[in-house]
Amino acid sequence: MLQSFRADYHVHTRRSDGRASARDMVAAARRAGLEEVALTDHGPCNIGVGVNAAGVFLRLKRKVATWESPGIRVLVGAEANIVGLNGEIDIPAAVYRQLDLLLVGLHPYVLPRDWPAARDLVLANQLQGRSRRWRERAVEANTRALMAALEKHPVFCLTHPGLGMPVDIEPLALACARAGTLWEVNVGHLYQRPEELARAARCGVRFVVNSDAHQPATVGRLEEGWELLRAAGVPQEQVINLRH
Repeated sequence: MLQSFRADYHVHTRRSDGRASARDMVAAARRAGLEEVALTDHGPCNIGVGVNAAGVFLRLKRKVATWESPGIRVLVGAEANIVGLNGEIDIPAAVYRQLDLLLVGLHPYVLPRDWPAARDLVLANQLQGRSRRWRERAVEANTRALMAALEKHPVFCLTHPGLGMPVDIEPLALACARAGTLWEVNVGHLYQRPEELARAARCGVRFVVNSDAHQPATVGRLEEGWELLRAAGVPQEQVINLRH
């Protein structure tokens, strides 16, 4: 059964590692028939692909406020990076409180805030394929840092949970459900398996399907995410950006 989506809440522009301007990405969202799109570039501590400084998000928000965007609502948010074991992120509260939404995710190449974060969030994830000990260390640190971020910040959704940086699904999904944070199904990477999504769903978490688009051609192309969720037995009502 083909389902349509009303929004895509994870889109990148040239301000980080996207390949097109913000206007081009919004135009693509309009062509895709979306009602809402969120411009969510990488935070500044994502090495080589992040924005130059957190103030970039506020400048974009001011610019978008001057646009005429008939037929579509344009949101400005950020995909913040976890940089500390206690849920620290690379976008200050003074900035994200002025944005429309805050996405948070783990990324393998970030500037950590201290040595423990470098060891457990960077090194452990680089070495997790080498031994069981390193993998267990990575899973524990990844899960703990994300759960702490949910307590510290108003996180709209976790981006690509478990992508290359493994997590303990059940406790993390329970924490998301308690915080009202969405679990992203990421169509840009399509790494998730139905059985993993089913485990998260049983914890009561709600889902959002996002493109993680870095170019106009993939904005709003979300149908494969619904196919994964349908295979996992997730009801439509548990997916916030489906048209019902």
